[in-house]
Amino acid sequence: MLKTILPFVLLFLLCTAATFDNDRFQQVIDSTQDPIIKKKLIDFEKKGIEHAVDTARYDKEALIALAKTYVGTPHKMGGITKKGIDCSGFMMVIHGEFGVKLPHSAHDQARYGTIVPSKDQLQKGDMVFFYASYSSANFITHSGVYLGDGTFIHTSNSCGVIVSPIDDSYWGPRYLFGTRFSNQSTL
Repeated sequence: MLKTILPFVLLFLLCTAATFDNDRFQQVIDSTQDPIIKKKLIDFEKKGIEHAVDTARYDKEALIALAKTYVGTPHKMGGITKKGIDCSGFMMVIHGEFGVKLPHSAHDQARYGTIVPSKDQLQKGDMVFFYASYSSANFITHSGVYLGDGTFIHTSNSCGVIVSPIDDSYWGPRYLFGTRFSNQSTL
């Protein structure tokens, strides 16, 4: 009897897991009041979210410590070194040190990891994503790492790598969602 039920149980679990994934991003969509942003989120989701990453060497505390060594590094569009780096290059480089391979685009980086729907669910080490930080064909234009105290570290166009409040007058209204690579805690 167990052999005949087991395939159905596995199918149910897989469908339930997919529903939870969709529910997390649906929370992001539902929390958005602006119909244009809502449509852009829906279009973003259609092209894929929550891609898996290799977290075998991932250590969020070490990642944050490494990120802080970049504070003061100047902004350089397309840059990936301490001589000059952009926001997505910063995320790509620091995560790459821990085996997490990310593209050099905030828009595409937002497709990796587990969706964290709201700011109050963020944990240290989560990636955070923003829109409309500069003129671009991409919807998501900025990424950073949440530090766990209402701040995030990122590469600012005007100041280079800095720590900023996630709810300040500039970043707060542009915030979209976070993603998490660690399996150490659940949402």
